[in-house]
Amino acid sequence: MLKRVIYLVAVLWIMMLCTAFAEEQKTDKDAGWEVIDIGPAENYEYAFNTLTIKYDRNKDGSINKNIIVYEERKMNVMIASNEYKYYTITDCKLNKDLQSILFGDEKFYTREGKYRWTDKPAYLAWITVRPETIGGDRFIALVTYAAQHDVELEARS
Repeated sequence: MLKRVIYLVAVLWIMMLCTAFAEEQKTDKDAGWEVIDIGPAENYEYAFNTLTIKYDRNKDGSINKNIIVYEERKMNVMIASNEYKYYTITDCKLNKDLQSILFGDEKFYTREGKYRWTDKPAYLAWITVRPETIGGDRFIALVTYAAQHDVELEARS
């Protein structure tokens, strides 16, 4: 009986430590990032930067509200992983009419926020996203945010 109690206490203690580790307080590097809800089964957390999101501009300088320019952060949230809290920030564009996303330079950072390197795509291509996929969820989150904050995005453009 005593062994069961000790085992139960040990398990509860480990669970409390894991929970405390997982629920770190947000820091300045998290300011401005809005998490995109893609469901509980994913090992990565996606977020976009609300401080830099804007509309693109046409060659003549006019604002193109059809294309949204933004930064996307992808962070490993698997606690048991060696890569826990490592993240990348990718320069992206979203085309509302074509329902597609273009991924540009991807910058890699350590969990402490130290810059490591940048991957540049071999070529730029618009990737069509489908509803009820991770890409579709990201697309919907950004289009919804842009519609709700149209004046802010236009002012930054």
